[in-house]
Amino acid sequence: MKKITLILALILTVSIGANSQLSTREVSSVSVPLGNRPQAGDAAVQFVFPILNMSEHDGTEAGLYNGNFFGSGDMLTFKYYNTEDIVYRAAIRIYQDNDHRKGTELDSSDNYLFVQSDILSEFDESLTSREFNLAGGIEKHFSNSNFFDVYVGAEALVGLGKDGSDDNYTFANGDYSKVKITTKTTIFGMAGVVGFNMFVAELPLSIGLEYGLSGKWIFGGNTKVEAENKFGSAAATTSEYVTQTDNVFGRNRNYSTLKNRQFNMETNNNIRLNIHIYFSTFRK
Repeated sequence: MKKITLILALILTVSIGANSQLSTREVSSVSVPLGNRPQAGDAAVQFVFPILNMSEHDGTEAGLYNGNFFGSGDMLTFKYYNTEDIVYRAAIRIYQDNDHRKGTELDSSDNYLFVQSDILSEFDESLTSREFNLAGGIEKHFSNSNFFDVYVGAEALVGLGKDGSDDNYTFANGDYSKVKITTKTTIFGMAGVVGFNMFVAELPLSIGLEYGLSGKWIFGGNTKVEAENKFGSAAATTSEYVTQTDNVFGRNRNYSTLKNRQFNMETNNNIRLNIHIYFSTFRK
């Protein structure tokens, strides 16, 4: 009984104290600024959330590049304030993957792949994939508000890609097979954009939206095959041709020569939600 009385008394005391605090609280007169606008010499790291399903890395749509919020293969994007109203923008993506194996076989466990040959003796295999994308542009800002910022801009993108394999097999009876496959792609794109930013309190942070008109040219994408083979008593044979694994006309055949060019253009293909984190540079 004493414990219950003590607990009730403690609850009553806390309640009276809480009511006293609420009844005597005063309204604060602190005023918090709404924004903090970047100045000439400042720079920003930009994170992009694509609102629309923009282009993938194969470049089949008009969008210049995808979002970059900590995703593998995303472009790194930056901005630099040359003046308070002229901003330079840049984005870059570099990718390379090389695999190489070379050795001498001890048995014929893989020989079901080579039904025309004897025991596989030596092999030399390599796979290469690399891609380089660089985008650059400029923005003209019109508002000098510390909260709301409006701009127009233009940007261009250049992309180079190459995928290839080089396989060389030598067999114990003197037969051999050599196959080299190479695919090259070149991308060029341009875009005009309109956007706005809202600066968050006194933080070096802004959130904004951007959209516009973009177009992209895609050259190449064809696969060149060079092969040299010798099996049995027959003389060595060589072949060279061009093929295409993804043809919009549905004609995936072998060709002696082949030219491929695509162009895509679309409004609002680059609708992006942007987050900027600003920082100062040495120039002031």
